Amino acid sequence: MQFTADQVWGAAIAADRINGGYVKEALWGPSDSGEDRKIKEANKIMVKDWLRANNFSLITAADIDKGRETRHFFNGFLLKELSGKINDFERQALKIAQMEEFTGRNMLEFAIISCLPAAMIREQSKKELSSDIRNSTQLQGSVGDKIQGDITVVKSYYSQDYAKFRITARLSDAFVDFWFGKELTGNVSIKAKIKSQRGDNTTQLNYVKILG
Repeated sequence: MQFTADQVWGAAIAADRINGGYVKEALWGPSDSGEDRKIKEANKIMVKDWLRANNFSLITAADIDKGRETRHFFNGFLLKELSGKINDFERQALKIAQMEEFTGRNMLEFAIISCLPAAMIREQSKKELSSDIRNSTQLQGSVGDKIQGDITVVKSYYSQDYAKFRITARLSDAFVDFWFGKELTGNVSIKAKIKSQRGDNTTQLNYVKILG
């Protein structure tokens, strides 16, 4: 069996749309009968099943267009390749984005493509955040100073190494970050101390406490 790039990338977009994002492994939960049932299938399995059955009924014209956009985004990694600033995952994504046709033997490529729509969104968000930080104003204060105010969380991720969440937030016109024991979202009032003032306009905090 042969598949076009549009079919494969469109399938990846459709799976991402149906699942509301990237699902690495199937999600299970209790049903009305009390037994576990599959809530969401893994994106890579959905893509592989559709291609194996040659069934594209769930893939819309909008999915095809978005697939082309996503493929074009990763083709743009050629500049990173030429500059020598590309990592292994980006190099693999670029190689796949340059493929015009696929066969049933490209199971690894199907699995990788299934995660690329979400990877593109993360990369775009990272670039937007970096741009916002470059154009921001550094928080006023010296190391050890106490600060208090309302933050808006813009990024939160869990580190297994530290067993804590790394929080990046906007405080007025400045950007701050800190480690915290639980995930934070939205607007939060805090008090903390300045741990370090970095040269990239960001400020690291410690001794962070939630107010209210």
